[in-house]
Amino acid sequence: MVAVFVTTLLLGATSSLAAAPVEAGKVYSGSEGEEVAVVPLSPRSSKKYILRVQGTGSELDGKVMPFELKDWSTNSTEQHNYVTQWQGRGYTVLYMRNSNYELNVPGRAKEIRVSFDEKRTKALNAEEVYKQHQKQQADGTLTKLMAFDRKGEMANHDKDYGATLQEMNKSCGTSVAASIDWSTITDDQLKELSISSFCEPSLSALKALCDVSNVAKQTVKEKVKQVSCRLGASLEPKFDAERLIWTTSKDASNQETFAKKFYKTNL
Repeated sequence: MVAVFVTTLLLGATSSLAAAPVEAGKVYSGSEGEEVAVVPLSPRSSKKYILRVQGTGSELDGKVMPFELKDWSTNSTEQHNYVTQWQGRGYTVLYMRNSNYELNVPGRAKEIRVSFDEKRTKALNAEEVYKQHQKQQADGTLTKLMAFDRKGEMANHDKDYGATLQEMNKSCGTSVAASIDWSTITDDQLKELSISSFCEPSLSALKALCDVSNVAKQTVKEKVKQVSCRLGASLEPKFDAERLIWTTSKDASNQETFAKKFYKTNL
């Protein structure tokens, strides 16, 4: 479904942009030189835009991506979200609530407050922004940024999981090998869930036990050589000889507490 949305957004932008000129845009700027140019596509009623972000130090800088305007206004509140696709997910870059604008970019934990910049708006060349968009769309730059990068996502989670494993091995004096069974995890689950956070309790609970008990340390050394984390229908870990198969689920909660009880009973 996400792939269809990405394709529709890109192809829809391609056809409509090619057939229709851009309209006069606006520029919003922040206190440290950040800016976003907002250029509507004609007809404005289509709620299609291209936005160019600059000066944020993020991967979005200099990119001119296609956006849809989502109007979430109510009788008491005016709210607009400018939404694109970023690594396969819907991503709001510019957010407006009651005429207050905030810019959201990858790699920045906090939103950037921006406001209408009359000087930069007058200097904005909407046609030039459109040409940049066409070029980046033709050379594949935008497709790469908008597409879901499963390998990259997996690598990030493996790195986080590996850091927790290293801490556990240090506390327990072990050399346990651990991995995430990615064959059990779909793209949609990887987009929705922090997979490493679901897998890490199996290791952090062992670390906690080793930190307070030499007996636990010795037991872990003797009985745990491998850990495999997978996603299933329910939280249902088990031991297979010296291998722990940690099966968790998207609805699992209080996993570390559950893990400690499981180890005390099964180790």
